[in-house]
Amino acid sequence: MIQVTLSFPDQAALVQFFTSVSAPAPVTVEAPVVHKKADKVATSEKRVEKAAEIEQVKADPKPEPVATTSSEKPSASVVDYPTLQKAVFALAGKSRESAAAVAASMGVKTFKELPESKWADALVAVNAALAA
Repeated sequence: MIQVTLSFPDQAALVQFFTSVSAPAPVTVEAPVVHKKADKVATSEKRVEKAAEIEQVKADPKPEPVATTSSEKPSASVVDYPTLQKAVFALAGKSRESAAAVAASMGVKTFKELPESKWADALVAVNAALAA
């Protein structure tokens, strides 16, 4: 709350003051929308990172199999999702149909749905498909 006290020597001075003062221009205040812009920037950055990742896979279409051959099975603790994902991207760059077929053989539509316990088996299958 703002309170203003005005004092005038007489009524004539009061009337003169209010008849000579023009009404102040209305003040508009805009609330900043920083959080929405930050969300858009973050989303845009994620898209750029994803596009760069896809371009990297396209640039290197025949990577060597990741840490295994089709005859040896890595332990589940050795295989992390980024390792599997890199191999899957390489296979998808070579043939999306082959990647989808390997996922279907594992009982899932996409490798994202695959439980961690099956990552090692999936990596072996993806590397075998890459080698073929």
